[in-house]
Formats: sequence, structure tokens, C-alpha cells
Amino acid sequence: MAVLIGMSNTVKGRKFELDRDEIFIGRNPQNQVPLDDASISGRHCSITRDQRKYFLVDLGSTNGTRLNGASVTKAALRPKDIIQVGSIELMFNGQDVDIAAAASHETAEIEEVTADVGTVPPTFRTASPFGSRRDSRKPWAIVTAILILIVLGALAYFIVNLFGNG
Repeated sequence: MAVLIGMSNTVKGRKFELDRDEIFIGRNPQNQVPLDDASISGRHCSITRDQRKYFLVDLGSTNGTRLNGASVTKAALRPKDIIQVGSIELMFNGQDVDIAAAASHETAEIEEVTADVGTVPPTFRTASPFGSRRDSRKPWAIVTAILILIVLGALAYFIVNLFGNG
């Protein structure tokens, strides 16, 4: 049987068995998974079961429902998935889950790029969320050169004064 395991706040470690074809999660105490938290809607989301397939469905909640960090309206569930409702996280787990059917939220296309080994694709240059990288060596080289000139000038002044008076 599939279960939800509380991962945060007041539900940490609690297990909620998914023993019906539809389980409701929300702040309302009549839900099968009642979560007393102001960030959760009265009837926030549901988990539906179709034989060995489980689906997470957002029910128009105010703060939305997230699955493994991504906002969802409906998504298939797999063991170890993390469901976030408001500020509470729950882990979905179970032995009777049809994993092959639940893999639908993990599909991704891979783009094959052929490039010369010596060139960097333009997407790699702009991949940082902090913007493009600037070469910070030039300002430091200028500052270092100025400091060296100041030290040499001070040394020359000291030598002239030391030997110039004698």
C-alpha cells in the first residue's frame, strides 16, 4: 500500500496510508490527510489511484502544489517523490506503485550538439545565473604595478637622502 510520510513541521515522521481511490489533502479536518497550516488551502490537492498508478492533482489551491520542486496541476507519482503543499513536505512511497506508468513527469528531450572541440558553444558562456564572467586580473595588475612604483620611489628617495648628505 502506498503512503505519505511527513517530512517537515508538525507532520515529521507521520505516515498517512493511501487506502482509498482518492485521498484529499488540506487544512480542513475532514480531509484524509489533514494538515493544520495557514499556508495550505482547505482542500488543497488530492491523490487519486487507478489500479497501481497514483496521480497528484492540485484542486485550485491558493499557494499551488509542487512535486519535486516543480509546480504541478496533475502529475503521476513515483516512490520517493516529494510533494509540497504550502510549507509542508510529504514523501510519497509504496511497494504497489506501477513505476513505468508513473515515469511520465520525468520525460526530457536531449539535444545532440556537434561542435569543434576547441570552441565553446554560446550557451555555455551564458549559463551562469550571475551573468557573464569578467576577467578581474587586469585591475589587480594595475594596482600591483602602482604599488611597486610607489615602493621603488620611496626606496630611491631614502637612498638619495641617506647618501646625498655625506
